[in-house]
Amino acid sequence: MSNLSLRLIPSNLRRSCFVLDGIKSRTRNVHKVPPLQYSIEKGLGKFLPPLALKTVVEYQQGLLDRLNEEVKDTAEENMSVAQTVINTSTLRERTLAFNYASLALNNSFFLDHLKPPPSPDSDHEDKISIELLNHIRRSHGDLKQLKSTFSSAALSLFTNGFVWFVCDSNGATGVLPTLGPGTLLVRSRTYMGKDGLVLGQKYSDPVVSPPNAPKPQNPAWSRAQSPTPHPSPPGVSPSSPTSGISGTNTPSNPDPLRPRFLHTSASRSGLNTTPASLYSSLKPTSTASMLNVGQVLYPLFCVSVHEHAWLSAGYGVWGREEWLRQFWKVLDWQKVSMSFQAVCGNHTASTI
Repeated sequence: MSNLSLRLIPSNLRRSCFVLDGIKSRTRNVHKVPPLQYSIEKGLGKFLPPLALKTVVEYQQGLLDRLNEEVKDTAEENMSVAQTVINTSTLRERTLAFNYASLALNNSFFLDHLKPPPSPDSDHEDKISIELLNHIRRSHGDLKQLKSTFSSAALSLFTNGFVWFVCDSNGATGVLPTLGPGTLLVRSRTYMGKDGLVLGQKYSDPVVSPPNAPKPQNPAWSRAQSPTPHPSPPGVSPSSPTSGISGTNTPSNPDPLRPRFLHTSASRSGLNTTPASLYSSLKPTSTASMLNVGQVLYPLFCVSVHEHAWLSAGYGVWGREEWLRQFWKVLDWQKVSMSFQAVCGNHTASTI
């Protein structure tokens, strides 16, 4: 009998281990900021020196911490950041979850396309592919004009937001701003980002929903107020999830994730056009024209227009313009070119 008991003990222990494993497997996943591809201690040149880069990464972690609390015990508890944006984008009562997730998605995309400069006064422009450069020339005249258009859009923002360089599947490129937590990375319930993880993403695959997927019905839990009472991040007022603009001032728009396409073209010089919005003002003599290019826009890179970035970098309250000049020295043009090629594929080769 004693021998039988001794033989049974290991199996009992194994069953206990299985129970413990089951408990562990149900542990809630949380979003955390993984290591960057570059050193925080070394910074990103004059654009984001070590202290400034640390501030931006701390901001990212703060967004993820608040997102973790906001989605606790909800349907989004174990979802990716991108899927959380998709799920909450149509639910006004889930505004905080959308704001935190969307800002984290944008901020991650911003940081993911930066790279330390080869030397203090150099950049990565020699890594631009000939295909992308030709399309930039076709859409903007030259790289200098693109920089001017992009920087003007960033300087025209009088609130926190992001400015994006985008393309369509035909290779046409343009510049678009988004306000607050508005994003171009999710459109028509599809994650538009290419390869690479969101900073804080816990899944290795980008989350994609069918473009024509039906909108989710409000489950019982969604009718409740936000689970946590935390205020919005600095400079971000409670907003309509799909607009990124204050709920009381949100203009009527049946598809707020379908932005107009701001595009400068040498071949359309002399056109007297108006800016795409109050937040993308252009000089009266600009060659800008608004186009609806295709049905799908793909972000290639963006810049975060948040005051904490240039203040912590030492440029002062009014130093945004000089700070933006430094942005071009750390932009990873090789990664941008690879994304452009992935979007346009054979079309660029056949039309250039």
